[in-house]
Amino acid sequence: MSRRALVTGGTGQDGWYLIEFLLARDYEVHAQSRRAQPADQHRGAVRWHIGDISDPVVLQDLIAEVLPDEIYNLASVSRPVLSWQIPDETANVNALVPQRICEAVRRLRPSCRIYQATSSEIFGDTTVTPQDENTPCCPQTPYGIAKLYGHQTIMAYRRRYGIHASSGIVFNHESPRRPLSYVSQKIAHAAAAVSVGLLETKEQDERGRPILCGGKLRLGNLDVRRDFGFAGDYVEIMHMMLQSDAADDYVIGTGESHSIRELCEIAFRHVGRDWRDHVVVESELYRRVDSHHTVADSSKVFTRLGWRPKTTFLDLVTQMVDFRIRYLEGSLKAEWS
Repeated sequence: MSRRALVTGGTGQDGWYLIEFLLARDYEVHAQSRRAQPADQHRGAVRWHIGDISDPVVLQDLIAEVLPDEIYNLASVSRPVLSWQIPDETANVNALVPQRICEAVRRLRPSCRIYQATSSEIFGDTTVTPQDENTPCCPQTPYGIAKLYGHQTIMAYRRRYGIHASSGIVFNHESPRRPLSYVSQKIAHAAAAVSVGLLETKEQDERGRPILCGGKLRLGNLDVRRDFGFAGDYVEIMHMMLQSDAADDYVIGTGESHSIRELCEIAFRHVGRDWRDHVVVESELYRRVDSHHTVADSSKVFTRLGWRPKTTFLDLVTQMVDFRIRYLEGSLKAEWS
């Protein structure tokens, strides 16, 4: 009999890759979304449950109906900057939903195993480099604070009730499926737009301006450094954590740190351009509160579970640019036909 998995936040980047991963392993996959079911996602092989799991009744009814063997909680207000605009919703989704999942599993399905998507944002702007599972946490945004609450809840329920609940403290992970609200995808999109001859894009940034305007991409602090990995690699370790005999928490990253400047350089070089001709730094885009240097020490997960990321930073950036080129060429063909 196939195992039954419930993936919350199934329409996001990580949800897409994880669902594909589970379907390839003959899981019966149930996925939750607040929005309508994607029309073409996963070829109709997934049973979608539409509802807001920040509603405790909706969440409990969902778990009681599905009775999953594994829960992957990917539901989240996913951008630290956005969390300042909706702090109440951020606290409800990022902090209280993991707690309610643990409580529902304890009462309704104690054999179920839980994966909680924690974030490296729990460390804040730490001076400890690299960051591992024992690095002191000092989050600086409603997003990071709520994620830390959820993370510690997982640990508490594991210790108190013995449920198989694990957290992945995941560092930045990108893919062609990243929304355009993320800087990595903005850069990839701008480089792709330049390569197909555009000076201005229809797609806009958070200020309502074209991402590429007058052949220029406007960004904030280019010296911010992140540990960038590929989301498709990271769903493998999410699954591995739930197959392990013992639940635990793991830092998930590549162990490499790259600046936003490097990301720009690779993206524009891939299309034969010099990034300095197309990127403009605007001080008003600097974040007042930010984690300036994150890099994972993933030695625990490397050693204990034998997982390693497969995709290099160079390959990640170039595949994102190539995807945006195909997207724009398709749009242009539709406009010119």
